[in-house]
Amino acid sequence: MKNSILAVASAGLIGLAALAGGASFTAAQAQKDAKAPVILVVNMELLVAQSKAGQTIPAQAEEVRDSVSKELEAEADKLKKDIENFQKNSELMSDEVKQKTAQELQVRSQYGLPQRAQIADQAFRMAIQNAQAKILAESQPILKEIVDKRGATVLLDRAAVMYAAVETDVTQEVIAALDKKMKTVEVQKISLAEIEKQIIEAQAKAQAQAAANN
Repeated sequence: MKNSILAVASAGLIGLAALAGGASFTAAQAQKDAKAPVILVVNMELLVAQSKAGQTIPAQAEEVRDSVSKELEAEADKLKKDIENFQKNSELMSDEVKQKTAQELQVRSQYGLPQRAQIADQAFRMAIQNAQAKILAESQPILKEIVDKRGATVLLDRAAVMYAAVETDVTQEVIAALDKKMKTVEVQKISLAEIEKQIIEAQAKAQAQAAANN
């Protein structure tokens, strides 16, 4: 009886071992048959810098910066002259006019001109980023076509990869295709008039928000 029980138990263990072995074999075979991921990388920074459209950005950006700088310089010169005129003629003004003029000049000196310079710098950087974004947007269909053609499953920015084999980098291939579609890109112009409009809109928004909170 005891031998029969042992025989049955042994048979059961052998059956379990066979099942386990079969499961391991199936998992190993499935892993072997699974398709290895195909990874490609693209250098988005070089894509912008080396493309024909991207190379038109620096010269345009310089023109925009020079134009805004000249407007700011003219505004600073005007403020300087207004201060000089006030200092010369303040004795001829009534106390009320003198105080009002002095306050206006102080606001222009401490807030007006610096605020315009700050917004101009922000607008300048935004104009460049927008131009770069247009290039990257135009490159998206090209990237998809390359991914589909190579059967890739993953596409990474080169900046996020520590190492990549040369054959996985499709940057130059993308640039070549992009240059056929896009020769230039526009950097949006900036003016003090537009900046003034932004300031007024921002102030109105802040006042409306303050009123709503109260």
